[in-house]
Amino acid sequence: MEFLELGKSRAELAFKLEILKSQDADSTEAKSADDKLGIVRKKIEDMSAVFQRTVLEIPIPNENEIARLNSALSCCSAREIAESMKNKAGKTYELLSARGAILKHNFENRENIAKLALLLPRFQKDVRAVIANAVRKGRLDDPVQILKSEEVLGRQTAKILGRLGIPAVLKDGALVQSGESDEVPVRVSNRTVWVTCEVNEKLAQNLKRIYELSPKIQLKNAVRYVQKFNDEEEKEYAQMQNDLLRLLKEQDELLREFEEEKNLSLDV
Repeated sequence: MEFLELGKSRAELAFKLEILKSQDADSTEAKSADDKLGIVRKKIEDMSAVFQRTVLEIPIPNENEIARLNSALSCCSAREIAESMKNKAGKTYELLSARGAILKHNFENRENIAKLALLLPRFQKDVRAVIANAVRKGRLDDPVQILKSEEVLGRQTAKILGRLGIPAVLKDGALVQSGESDEVPVRVSNRTVWVTCEVNEKLAQNLKRIYELSPKIQLKNAVRYVQKFNDEEEKEYAQMQNDLLRLLKEQDELLREFEEEKNLSLDV
């Protein structure tokens, strides 16, 4: 995921440098941004070399569209870009907004992009190339036939593609584009998890009960700290803790399938 974060930093620094150069190319701030950009680019080059040696490929979702937008923006002067950002209007601003939306979505999905990068080398070379190109285009135009031995891998890949905005399903031995993903993103404990709609309904009820119960337990803890509970109060307090523990165990079970994907995690 570090590789994706470096890509984001490169884009931000390059944009900042263009603005600073238009104001004063010899300013201390412009030189500092240029130095930082050079460091980031060198890190990206070094990591790319490692990926090539290890056959690890990181296709970026909608990379083709990003390239098109970059090409269009390269025809805009730094002054035009600065003015469009200031006024938040015009063709240049539309280009910047479109690119920004894609980059933001990819950054938020960096964990799933990393997971896909780990799945791809397990496919046959020709299949790997087709899937990678589909990711770069942002759509799966044609069915991708996979081997019988790769079906489990195919289902995992279809799931990740859906999270990246390319709904897919494994059907009759091929990856094909579907109408929509059967998963939805949910925020749990300050992180995003992906679950089916059925699990999402159960998870929503689980989270609701936890959110209702947690403040009550915190209040009981505060009161218990300054005064001794009688037997009935201790019993009520213990029951509330047991209820919370049960809800947390239920949540763990609902998220079990998602958590099992951790074996795909790698700091790339």
